Amino acid sequence: MKKALGLFLFAGLFGMLAFAKSQKGLRRQDEEALRKIEAQTAQFEQQNDASKMGALADDWVCLVEGSRKALSKAEFQQNVKHNFAANDKGPSPFTIEKKNMRVDLFGDTAVVTYIKEYRQTADPSKFFDEDDTDVFTRSFKGWRLRLTKIAPAPAPQPASNWPPVTFFRWHGLSPRIESSSRRGH
Repeated sequence: MKKALGLFLFAGLFGMLAFAKSQKGLRRQDEEALRKIEAQTAQFEQQNDASKMGALADDWVCLVEGSRKALSKAEFQQNVKHNFAANDKGPSPFTIEKKNMRVDLFGDTAVVTYIKEYRQTADPSKFFDEDDTDVFTRSFKGWRLRLTKIAPAPAPQPASNWPPVTFFRWHGLSPRIESSSRRGH
């Protein structure tokens, strides 16, 4: 009886570990798929191609901080078409890069946050940033964009001399923390 119980517990533990490993693999696949979608949306936006951008979303709302209006998918696509016409039916005059991307998964819901940098192609020294948050849900069609929140990016913080930089210097098995003022030794 004890052997059977031990075998049962061992099999249960092995099964739980296998399940956890498969979930980690699925999580990585989901994160890669969401990062790919985000890269595609930046490309479509830069090309002013509303038709491809709309294919990633069903019912979608875009909230712009500071504005009292939420844009629907149709209104957003109309804005992209207007940008296309305003740029002589060509690509956007900005390059678009998504930085500091973070993907958080909550079952069949994902939240992706990043800083979106718009840099002028004619003069790369001119740019502005947005702080974006996208919410996706998983459906039988895959990940679908449901909500985008756009806000001004926080101003970069100046470098500070406090607290002093510390680093580790390994001596045997235990680390010793030294202050940056003693680094030259």
